[in-house]
Amino acid sequence: MATSDHVARLYSVPPAEFTAARNRLAAELRKSGRSADARAVSRLRKPSAALWAVNRLASTDHKGLASFIDAVGRLRRTQLRDPRAAADALQAQRAALDALLGGARDVLARSGLTASQAIVRRISDTLMGAAIDRGHAEALRRGQLTEELAAPGFEAFSGARVSGAPLRLVSPRAPAAAPSGQGGLVAQPKARVVEAEHLQRQATDHQRSVAQLEAESAEARAKVAEVQKRLRAAREAARKATAAANRARRHSFR
Repeated sequence: MATSDHVARLYSVPPAEFTAARNRLAAELRKSGRSADARAVSRLRKPSAALWAVNRLASTDHKGLASFIDAVGRLRRTQLRDPRAAADALQAQRAALDALLGGARDVLARSGLTASQAIVRRISDTLMGAAIDRGHAEALRRGQLTEELAAPGFEAFSGARVSGAPLRLVSPRAPAAAPSGQGGLVAQPKARVVEAEHLQRQATDHQRSVAQLEAESAEARAKVAEVQKRLRAAREAARKATAAANRARRHSFR
């Protein structure tokens, strides 16, 4: 696996420069005898625009990123322990997220990249998905996430378990007690919500795979275009050299 320094170094360059930078770094490592590190670096994939913007936030707004991660943690705690305070915690988390999304848009714009609605949504999902997981949160703080993440489902904040035990949903206001005999009627909508969340996460995962493959396809097309450009230049140079040789041959027989 590539070291964190290698990941940070590569993910700090714009996506358009990633492949060249990765190849240069791998060559440097091979030349210095670090073959294993070179292979690990060569396997690093070019980040999507969304993933690159998320990682850049670690440098452009490290304080805001830390505040957002803390806000997500507070929201989870209040949902579980103090539902009445959850509304304020949710508002703080949303404000922190909105500030980061604004910063991500600026990062993309400064690099000439489009901050479309779909890209901003993927940035938001990745930020939320990383903030609730300790390992991903640390990678996020360092700007070293290697993949986009799905947004967490409601169970990540409510403490509910998707399979097995009964669900416990927590809202800012405590709901009225269900009349006797209606427990099954309440559980059914909860089960449907869980299923919908599960399917949404699956859809998000597939969409992320599509985005990654689209990025790889674009990179491959760019490589083909570059090779074709070099081929045309080589053909033109060969044509001119042949013509010059023919002219020189004709002059030599005069």
